[in-house]
Amino acid sequence: MRFGVIAFLIVALAAVTQVNADCIKDQYGKVVCGKGKCETDQYGKVICTQRDGGIMKDRYSNILCGVGYCAKDDTDEVWCSKEPGGGAATDSYGKVKCLGGCEAGNFKHCEEAR
Repeated sequence: MRFGVIAFLIVALAAVTQVNADCIKDQYGKVVCGKGKCETDQYGKVICTQRDGGIMKDRYSNILCGVGYCAKDDTDEVWCSKEPGGGAATDSYGKVKCLGGCEAGNFKHCEEAR
């Protein structure tokens, strides 16, 4: 009984820690992982968002990240939620609405994959 509970807790902990992690191949074919979702830039370098953050390429293919998830407005500007894990969506008028308010996507919230 005790072993079963411990095994369940270990499996549950592993599932929670990996839920937002993303692994993709870099420009050399090596698999690299980040704390959150990852994208490759125009040079094949893998850039990731922080845990519970958003990542998206702008109209110039620059990678931008946010504390929360991101969406593009009708002018292709990237807007991200100010809250970790907060949602972002484009309304019927092409404006982005975010949980906890929006801020412009920024590379400072990104990190290089390892």
